Amino acid sequence: MICRGRFGRVSAREEKRMRSVVGREPMEGALGPWGMRKARRGVSCAFGLALFTAGCAALPETTAEAPALPSAYAAADVPLARRDTGHWWRTFRDPALSRLVDQAMDQNLSVAQARARLTAARAQAAAANTLFLPTAGAGGTAIATTNPSETDDPLRRPLMAGFDMSWDVGLFGLAENANRSATASAAIVAADLESVQISVTAEVARAYIMLRAVQQQHVIARAALEARRKRSDLVQTRIRTGLAALGEEAEAALALAEAKAELADLDARAASLRLQIATLLGSATPDPALETAGPQPMPAEGLPASHPADLLRARPDVRAAEQRVLRASAEAGIALSDLYPKLRLVGTIGAGAPFTNSAFGVAGGPVLQIPLLDYGRREANLTARKAQVEEAEAAYRQTVLDAYKEASDALAALSASRKAVTGQKAAVAAAAQTERSARVLSSEGLADRARLWEAETALLDRRRRLVQAQEVEAVALVALYKALGGAAPVAGRE
Repeated sequence: MICRGRFGRVSAREEKRMRSVVGREPMEGALGPWGMRKARRGVSCAFGLALFTAGCAALPETTAEAPALPSAYAAADVPLARRDTGHWWRTFRDPALSRLVDQAMDQNLSVAQARARLTAARAQAAAANTLFLPTAGAGGTAIATTNPSETDDPLRRPLMAGFDMSWDVGLFGLAENANRSATASAAIVAADLESVQISVTAEVARAYIMLRAVQQQHVIARAALEARRKRSDLVQTRIRTGLAALGEEAEAALALAEAKAELADLDARAASLRLQIATLLGSATPDPALETAGPQPMPAEGLPASHPADLLRARPDVRAAEQRVLRASAEAGIALSDLYPKLRLVGTIGAGAPFTNSAFGVAGGPVLQIPLLDYGRREANLTARKAQVEEAEAAYRQTVLDAYKEASDALAALSASRKAVTGQKAAVAAAAQTERSARVLSSEGLADRARLWEAETALLDRRRRLVQAQEVEAVALVALYKALGGAAPVAGRE
């Protein structure tokens, strides 16, 4: 039902005439003193009803409350550190890695898509701020007719032109909640962009670390292949002299074949990782500079960590979940405002008025829309929106808990990997000492070359395991930085 208070109790003909532009004569000349009093009374009634019911549509603003978290991460035996939201990958002190990350931020297609979505969301949020501001438009109508007789029907005037103005007054929190919803939506998209950037950065770092580890393993595998060829030659010499044991030739041939197969597998893995990095950089052509083996990235000493509550500020998925709670609350407020009347102010200024004695006029007034009967649809929508607020709150709390668990697991994995690296370094040192002793004994004629070959092979195997352990450590550090929201915690920095 629409109540137009500007008309008061006037006749149908007068109401029809009032819908268009009034003439140069004052409004009172068109309606008369009695009609004007009724019109003003209707306007006052409309505003009074709207303002009286506006205070009844207040929906309390919902805020996301995080679950209680421990003061330190589970399985973390490191001191807390302050956060530095700078370039966390620089902790590896590898210029090539920094260059690749910078290229990925400029060229990655997933990041480009997320940036475009953010631009669109911000434009929509800016437009939402104007939804409840006055608007104006211009229009004209020209009608040709073969009937020479004049008519008072405004829809059949030969020429009409004017400016139409309207203002939807966002009462009962409608304007505020619409702005809140649009702002929260833009914030969600901004957090999604940051999440994509963090993921792309982590994937570039992870692929680069794995590539350098594969290249180092390839160097070791080539050395192992040469050592096994020497053993094969030694076995052939022993066979010619009749000193070879039964099955020694087959064992040497098998070891040589395994070394060749390992080299082929490492070559394939390196090619796949170079292509993966190129894809992350938005290209189908791998960087030729990555074909040359480079040093393995080594993380800085010390475990990065932060207080679990920092997740609420650092992780973009947590911030996005919080904004979803605010958006759901705003949409519930919009659903609540639908239960109450809507007020709109309209006006027209134009030429070609419906009055026979006027060529120019002005008309305007309030339009009040009062909901009466919709079979409970608005109430059902409000109930659904409130349930969505509860769902968003539960999702936010779950996101915080998942973030805490992910960071705790990553921190524990990094701690374990660093202990493994320490153990492998000790094993390499012991194997190197054994290899040196075997080499001295062999040069003095106190041990055969088979013993020296076994010591060299054991050393190469320990070096290969150390490279793998260092790769696991570096990848675990990347996973931790990603779990912490992509920010590098640095102790002692404000």
